[in-house]
Amino acid sequence: MIYALREPAILLGLLAGFLAGVPLRAALQRQLTRPGGLRGRGRLSAVGGRRRARLGWPGYLDPYGAVAALLSGVGWGPRIEARRTPATDTLMLAAALLVHGALAAAGLAAYAAAGGSVSALHLLDVSTVLHGSVDAGSFGRNVALGFAMVNLACGVLALIPIPPLELGVILWSRLPRSPGARRVAFHVLEEQWGVAVILLLLLLPLAGQPPALLAVINAIGGAILGAL
Repeated sequence: MIYALREPAILLGLLAGFLAGVPLRAALQRQLTRPGGLRGRGRLSAVGGRRRARLGWPGYLDPYGAVAALLSGVGWGPRIEARRTPATDTLMLAAALLVHGALAAAGLAAYAAAGGSVSALHLLDVSTVLHGSVDAGSFGRNVALGFAMVNLACGVLALIPIPPLELGVILWSRLPRSPGARRVAFHVLEEQWGVAVILLLLLLPLAGQPPALLAVINAIGGAILGAL
């Protein structure tokens, strides 16, 4: 997001979109994966059980994900503590896609309501908005565009198969049970190797081209925008 300082309205939209999407994603993931799902909320206290401890900001924002967003324009949320099963992992991915997809759609609707042309987005690279390299012509359109694009980018990033991103956790948790595979999975899942790889792929340009993960976000995000 630091690159978007050149367009303060887009920067405002990026900040608002990230700070709305990522905590909401974490809250929904936590509710979906707790015992009883959404219907189980408050059940423990109702039958005399202990209430869950209040979560501070680390329960809703991952520090590495926030740093990634600050430096590259896109990041991720905290890893939710839950019993790892195929069902819970799938719910976490679905929650991430649902929240960011809904907020991206809301941002695009606000952009159109402010007079923006959706067809003009068909050739737009998402990373140009994340870096503040475009001007939609008015304060309102720029804020809405930043809000939409950061959520679109966060949703696409969740589909990258590298932990701690949701699809990455699903795939790496299902590696064969051999000692070597389990050792590699431990390093990637628990020792932040995956975080280092993601940051490298988000920040390191390739021969004058955007970093690899931003190029993937541009390709998938561009296909989504082109279908509108």
